[in-house]
Amino acid sequence: MRRVLIFLSVLPVTPVLPLLGQTDPRLVEVIRDAQEGDSDSARMKVQQLLTATAPTDTLYPQIVYTQAMVANDAGDMRRQLQRVAVEYSSSSWADDALLRLVQLDYASGNLDGAARNLERIRLDYPGSPLVPQAAYWAARTYFDQKKPDLACRWIADGLKDPSANLELQNQLRYLHQRCGQFAAASAPARADTQARAATPVDSQPTITATTSETTLSPAPPPPQPANNPRADSASAPTAATHYRIQISAVRSKATAESVAGKLKSKGFDPITVEEAGLYKVRVGDYRTKAEAAAAVPQVKAKLGGSPFVVVGS
Repeated sequence: MRRVLIFLSVLPVTPVLPLLGQTDPRLVEVIRDAQEGDSDSARMKVQQLLTATAPTDTLYPQIVYTQAMVANDAGDMRRQLQRVAVEYSSSSWADDALLRLVQLDYASGNLDGAARNLERIRLDYPGSPLVPQAAYWAARTYFDQKKPDLACRWIADGLKDPSANLELQNQLRYLHQRCGQFAAASAPARADTQARAATPVDSQPTITATTSETTLSPAPPPPQPANNPRADSASAPTAATHYRIQISAVRSKATAESVAGKLKSKGFDPITVEEAGLYKVRVGDYRTKAEAAAAVPQVKAKLGGSPFVVVGS
């Protein structure tokens, strides 16, 4: 069963954040200690578990995430969440970490930071079951930034996601009322723009007044012939789009090479792409997004984690 987010005392409680169930009983005990007020014991237990676990173990990102949940302050919490989101971006906890960072940024008034992490969720984890919860925070963030078009796009995505519970849907519908107000306010401006676009442009020669005489300006030159090299170049077809499945995104080139080596040993043919300071390891080469999406379950069965489809290079 998919995890949902735990919510401790660092952020204000909202009705859209149900409690999270850790998958390891030792981490469940850590969370229980923290909820019962024994934070020092919780932090000691999670640190011991972290020390005894290899960073390559699939449990490791969950331990780091739990360490963030029982952190002593918001700064330490943020550091641990960023580790999960960056160093373990292919784990099933990365989208949770990003959403938690969104909440931290929103609570501290860093709306730009919240927006950046929201866009990472949208682009890197489009199939995440946390999208409806992300939509709630995106709506609040973008409405506060006076960007109702982005807020309303997120709300629409959240409402059409079947994983949203009834309470969350009600919250999104309440926020969606502002989208109707935005549409009504922007309708006159759109109508004026459309009217201007529909106004025919006079193609006849224009009369230009000068101090000494009135002259006729020549009509604009005829369009270039079809065999114009520039026109041919502009109409040339673009390269076909390819899709791949992203496995990991890490800051270290050595780590990316290590991941790629493990993928090769399991029969994959990985490529590594450097983008925005991250080394992204991907597999497959598909002509359509549907083909790539159909291959994701097979890849996940072999590798675990949260592989997802991206536009490949």
